[in-house]
Amino acid sequence: MNEHEITETLSDIKKMMERSQKVLYIDGASGIIAAIWAILGAIAGSLVLYGSMKPLYGVTNIPMTEITPRVFTIVSMILVCVFAGAFLSVYGMSRRRAARKGMLFSLDTGVRRLLRLFFITMLTGGLLCLTPILNGHWDLVPGYMLEFYGLALVIVSPVIFERSIIKYLGFAQMAVGLAAICLPLYGLMFWTVGFGLCHLVWGVWFRFCFDSKK
Repeated sequence: MNEHEITETLSDIKKMMERSQKVLYIDGASGIIAAIWAILGAIAGSLVLYGSMKPLYGVTNIPMTEITPRVFTIVSMILVCVFAGAFLSVYGMSRRRAARKGMLFSLDTGVRRLLRLFFITMLTGGLLCLTPILNGHWDLVPGYMLEFYGLALVIVSPVIFERSIIKYLGFAQMAVGLAAICLPLYGLMFWTVGFGLCHLVWGVWFRFCFDSKK
């Protein structure tokens, strides 16, 4: 074996170890926690925008509250709290999981690349959401958010897993997002299905199929 082959072999071993660590970082409970945050956010958003939780299950004959600067600020704060809470919860659970496995949880090159790709995609989607908001089409925002979140998951999936199992969650989010765009009156319901139910189902599936085997 020459020096070039040795270098390639060591590189392959390093990549396999990195992938293995990233698999161990992720856990099905993270998806379940993210779902809980999303459902709580949907409830709060529905109460602020409609004064009722009926839009969460598809009722469309309830008029939306007038979008004043105060309402806009409250809804924005709810969204920030949901995404920040979900992200910090997943991050904290990943650190604890790595510690239980006797692994060092660090922001290595792969993790930094993952975060960079994810947040660039999400930031792009967030800026695009300003277009329907500024034009008074709030009902399109849930679909846009779901589409770009799903796209972000598909993009980062190969960085996390060799088999890219997170991409299936991404595809599901994009499908629900498309439905939300096509049926904007049901936007909040689809937002709840995408960020809530899809995360919940994925988390339970992942925990049953992968966590139980580790």
